[in-house]
Amino acid sequence: MQPAVIFGLGPLELIIIIAVIVVLFLPALLPKLAKRLGESMVTLKDMANKSIDESDEKSDDPKDSPKPKE
Repeated sequence: MQPAVIFGLGPLELIIIIAVIVVLFLPALLPKLAKRLGESMVTLKDMANKSIDESDEKSDDPKDSPKPKE
């Protein structure tokens, strides 16, 4: 199966063209985009760590463990 081709250009060529357009025509937006990307990564990392911490707390909870039969 061949990759999708738009106007005879492959995905790598399209990415390069888009990158050149962004660098040439949107230099004022690059710092804002980089800041937002960094904030998004920090938020995603915090959410992942919080999810892991919550799952660890649930496993340590004695209510969740099976009760021994007498």
